[in-house]
Amino acid sequence: MPDDARRGPSSTHADLSNAPAWRRNRRWILLLLSVWAALTFLPAWFARDVPYTVLGWPLSYWMAAYGAPLAYLLIVVVYARVMNRGDDAGDE
Repeated sequence: MPDDARRGPSSTHADLSNAPAWRRNRRWILLLLSVWAALTFLPAWFARDVPYTVLGWPLSYWMAAYGAPLAYLLIVVVYARVMNRGDDAGDE
């Protein structure tokens, strides 16, 4: 059986035409995953050394309770905007 028949209905032409878009998507995904990992693990790692309190609670509590979810929301918004922009550019 030829190799093209084993791959299924997708053609190599379609795969090659989308290669730059997928490369760009992968770069954005890796960048945003790196930001997510840094926002998740770095503040938790260094929170023990932060001596400040805000309204009677340690600053690390406020960073975890409010800062991290807001940062995650920002990551989702950035990803959605970038992907929508890329989809619009690909439709033209």
